[in-house]
Amino acid sequence: MEFEENMNELGIDVGEVISIQEEGTEEDRDFRIMYIFDIEDRTYLCLVPVDQEDEEEYEIHFLRFDGSDTLTPIESDEEWENVEATFDAILAENEED
Repeated sequence: MEFEENMNELGIDVGEVISIQEEGTEEDRDFRIMYIFDIEDRTYLCLVPVDQEDEEEYEIHFLRFDGSDTLTPIESDEEWENVEATFDAILAENEED
C-alpha cells in the first residue's frame, strides 16, 4: 500500500475541489479530494461533497483515477473491498500520528 499526499505529477492535489456530473442527472456537484492513494498499479481518490464538509456525517465517494482527466467508478465488489480496507488503514495510520 502506498499513500501519496501530493499528486502534482498527476495534476491533482489533496484539498482541491473538483466538479463531477452526477450519474442520472445533468447537474455538476463539487467534491473535495480528501485522500489520494495507490493500490498496486491503480490510483484512487477519496472524495467528500463540499456541501457536506461541515456535517458530522457525510458521504464518502471513491473513484479510480486513470492518469488523464477521467475518474472511473469502482467496478467490482473485490475492488471495492480492497479500496475500503486500504482507506481504513490510512485512517488508522493518521490517528496514530
